[in-house]
Amino acid sequence: MYKEGFPSRLKSAREKTGLSQRDVERETKITQSQIAKYETGRIEPDIEKLGILADFYGVSTDWLLGTRGGPEKN
Repeated sequence: MYKEGFPSRLKSAREKTGLSQRDVERETKITQSQIAKYETGRIEPDIEKLGILADFYGVSTDWLLGTRGGPEKN
């Protein structure tokens, strides 16, 4: 569930900025080939890169991962 949603959310975040994968590479120092693989689901970022991408796009890691985030309510 989360693994399937992450690539599309990541790509959607990038497309909303109007940036290419190369543009993101220049700003984040994450290689274009890694970004392409994240967006297709071939590989997953480590926690450091996940945080960098969330901060760069101005979204939460919860949103990128497709989780609700926050404590559960009873």
